[in-house]
Amino acid sequence: MNQEEKNKRFAAAKEELSTHISHIQDYKHDLELKTQNLKKEYKDLQDGDKFVQGKLYLYNKKRIEELEKSVPSPYFMKCHLSRDKNFYLGKFSVPEERIYSWVTPIASLRFKKPGDVSYTGPEGEIMRGQLLQKDQFMITAGKILFFASESTEYERELIYQDYFSRQKKGFVLAEIVAQMEEAQDKVIRAHLKGSLLISGPAGSGKTTLALHRVAYLAQSPELSDYFKPHSIIVFVQDKGSKEYFSALLPDLGIHGVHIMTFFEWGCGILDLDQSYKEVYRFGDDEIEKDVYEYKKKQAFSFMHKVEFAKDIYGILEKVYSHMFSEKEHLVFQKQKKRKVLDRFDMVILLQLFKKKYGQITLMQDYYKMKKGNEAQKSVGRFPVSYSLMIFDEFQNYLPEEILLAKSTVDEQKQAIMYVGDIAQQTKLMSLQKWEDVHEHFAEDRQVVLQKVYRNTKHILEYIQGQGYDIEIGENLVLGKPVIERSFNSQKEEKEFIEIVLQEHTDKQIAVLARNKAYFDIFGSQSDNVHLLTLHEAQGLEFNVVIFAEFDKVGDIEKYKKSHPDLYEEKLKQEKDLKYVGLTRAIEQLIVLK
Repeated sequence: MNQEEKNKRFAAAKEELSTHISHIQDYKHDLELKTQNLKKEYKDLQDGDKFVQGKLYLYNKKRIEELEKSVPSPYFMKCHLSRDKNFYLGKFSVPEERIYSWVTPIASLRFKKPGDVSYTGPEGEIMRGQLLQKDQFMITAGKILFFASESTEYERELIYQDYFSRQKKGFVLAEIVAQMEEAQDKVIRAHLKGSLLISGPAGSGKTTLALHRVAYLAQSPELSDYFKPHSIIVFVQDKGSKEYFSALLPDLGIHGVHIMTFFEWGCGILDLDQSYKEVYRFGDDEIEKDVYEYKKKQAFSFMHKVEFAKDIYGILEKVYSHMFSEKEHLVFQKQKKRKVLDRFDMVILLQLFKKKYGQITLMQDYYKMKKGNEAQKSVGRFPVSYSLMIFDEFQNYLPEEILLAKSTVDEQKQAIMYVGDIAQQTKLMSLQKWEDVHEHFAEDRQVVLQKVYRNTKHILEYIQGQGYDIEIGENLVLGKPVIERSFNSQKEEKEFIEIVLQEHTDKQIAVLARNKAYFDIFGSQSDNVHLLTLHEAQGLEFNVVIFAEFDKVGDIEKYKKSHPDLYEEKLKQEKDLKYVGLTRAIEQLIVLK
């Protein structure tokens, strides 16, 4: 296909898109008028009619919202079948325009090669025909940014490609779905019963794939009654991940899913007010924090000696008294004074709560009928039950956290997804063996994704040189050499970093360090500069990364004799933390030793 033919195809595609958008806007306008009339007529209807009219009103409101979201990006693929007209696949169905949702059975054709195909029809029947042509699009704000085509007459060809952001926040459904392969589609549509493992390094698309499975289960006609959004929970590690999930799920048409950290979930169950704050690690230095966490984990075996009570710090003190030295008791008193809790504290409190009440329950509002059919609002505890549970970055959860959360999943289905990468374990005492959480994954219940490397060859070669087993593709951009620097003073280091920041005002740049205290040397920063600990940077990528405190590791050699198991775990954690930091860079990596 020569350039002139490609230009004609692109011009025709733009005109076709414009027509579809115009029609969808017309449908939306007409539906808005009808819905306004429904609202006006509602007050004059009888009770029975009001119920029907109310249902229709809510349906129309939802449909208007879907049409609103369809306008800027109506579809991501166009297919032509020999036995049928053209049809399109998008986020939402617009049957009047032959646009069908990506979760409908016919959507499986997007992964088929042009030629003879079969697919499931709307009534469950097997349909056969010939897929003559497939056009793939990325459409944003009513504009075609990417257009490729393949048919029975020619191999896949790029027709048009515009510049679009590579940043994670810029991902949209069209881009994601277009890059999925048939094997990944099988993961989305895997049988609903049982646990599913999705693993892979940063940039492999594992989180996006997991969210698309959520969207499929919640929207697929045969499953949506069971997987209602309010019965689905996603456990995330931090505020940044929560914001990312909260932004993407509505874009997939899903509203009402619980997205929270384990700490937030625990506070809800224990009915703790907002005066209690979460702390990742507590102590004055890394050594103190390590030993404090280690002793807390050892104290888990003494929980059976304590009963749950409202005095949560009193409970914790009883449990820890069996392991704490006088020094750790003093650290605990500081923690109590600041009214903070870490993940070990939360596990103990939840396990003792569950032991006392027999199950995990939540305080919820409910209504009870009084005489005269009057409803009275009350508050009570009800068992927690989820149809689907997702652990994002599973490698950073304590086994006890996972087991507690798992106990609230529907026992008949045990629909749980684990998303993460065991090579990026950044928290001590976290999951080591699947047996510890009673999980075993058959081959068809796990998918290992390979990284879609967006790093330069120089960055990957440097990471490989640090002792990490990674593959380096042949067609990667060489990029800039990795810079290694060391300084005699903090002042010199700060001046160097400020020069780098000034040179990259047009790039997304991150300064990564082991501890938040490192960032005290900086003043206010511009929007393109991100100051993050290695834990906070997990799952994110930036054009330029300055990895500070690269070799600043505490004196862990002293653990060899006193706590040999802690020593081994610290060595592994150190390697994983460095891997996380090094793999955040896309174009330029600067290492400060």
